[in-house]
Amino acid sequence: MTSPRLAVLAAAVITSGALGGSLGLAASPSPTPSSSPTASPSASSTPTPTSALDRISSQVRAAMRGSTAGKVHYKITIAGVGDVARQAQQASAPASNEKLFTSIALLEQVGPDFRYATQVYGTTAPIAGTLHGDLILVGSGDPTLTHRDLGKLARQLRATGLSRVTGQLVVDDSRYSHATRAPGWKHDFLPDESGAIDAFSVDNDNWRSSQSFLADPTPANAGLWRDALKAAGIHVAGPTHIGVAPPDRYSLVTHRSRPLSKIVQMTLRESINYYAEMMMREIGYQVTGHGTRSSGVAAVQRFARGYRLPVGRVEDGSGLSYANRETPGTYIEWLAKLTTLPPAYRVVYAGLPASCERGGTLEYRMCGRHMKGMVHAKTGTLDHISSLSGYTETSTGRFVTFSFLLSRVKSITTANNHIDAALKAVVRSAA
Repeated sequence: MTSPRLAVLAAAVITSGALGGSLGLAASPSPTPSSSPTASPSASSTPTPTSALDRISSQVRAAMRGSTAGKVHYKITIAGVGDVARQAQQASAPASNEKLFTSIALLEQVGPDFRYATQVYGTTAPIAGTLHGDLILVGSGDPTLTHRDLGKLARQLRATGLSRVTGQLVVDDSRYSHATRAPGWKHDFLPDESGAIDAFSVDNDNWRSSQSFLADPTPANAGLWRDALKAAGIHVAGPTHIGVAPPDRYSLVTHRSRPLSKIVQMTLRESINYYAEMMMREIGYQVTGHGTRSSGVAAVQRFARGYRLPVGRVEDGSGLSYANRETPGTYIEWLAKLTTLPPAYRVVYAGLPASCERGGTLEYRMCGRHMKGMVHAKTGTLDHISSLSGYTETSTGRFVTFSFLLSRVKSITTANNHIDAALKAVVRSAA
């Protein structure tokens, strides 16, 4: 299970807002009293930060030899000791580590308690079970909405007494644009790696693969909504219309998603590309009033500027794009800043996959002695790319932030094994 000491250490970092060398405090006290030995037999038996750093640097370099990566970039910051780095300001494609930016920016924009609200309206109030007008559904951008949720929503509507609609079935999907692909995506990433973007998304928008559906899923999803209404005993006389809801409307029922905190945690733990792409559009919507890839990218860049954080080339929310460019140094700064943002930090830390624990992308990694549950990090994998960025601690309890970005990789498995070996050297360090 997750290291209790690491969890306590992480909580202490939130309280103190400190992260050793990554905030320019390499010689400062560690985040908690347990971050350094409470007693030592003699002064000579305790390594100085310099000698400890040299030893760890040597061990990490040795561990990374034979990774099969043409380019090996990393940075490891050990609180109270300093940095271990190799070309930490060299940019490369980060793969799914990009989801960290998307998650942090949206959490800070709307808060962890935010819920997507898929709302149903009438153009007038129903009278004696009949709506003399149109029935309107407004898509909220909820990436977790399913056809079962539509069934529940229809039954909820029927429970209000509504059984007949004389007008049209209107679906408003104007919150987001339908453009899904990003520069640097492979053609088969849609729908193999991500569903089609749609503010009225159902079942991850990958339940069909025709080009017409991938270009605009709303008509087919609207058909699922009409079927759900019929099954619930609600007859809609008019045709289906995709359009913008009128400003004057009567609220009927609402489906609310789980809190954003839970959606972010699923996105990080399971590396769900579709959720991340939809979240990127939501950031754009929150800032500009319309969710597009470009407005989402601009919002992430705006967030970075607001906190004086570096950010490289951002092309999507999921990291599927081979055109994304980030550096280990950038991830270290974001992860360090995150520890000063308590609500977002708690969500992200809890959502990061943990080494050798079930239900995440690190489930089968770092399962050796002293490593289970010790590493909390976001994985990233594309063809010839392997990345890992997150948190751990040394054997003496010093908080560690790290980022590995490997590219031109010949063997992903071998590259991952060498990253894991480097982290094992850090964890077992007596610094």
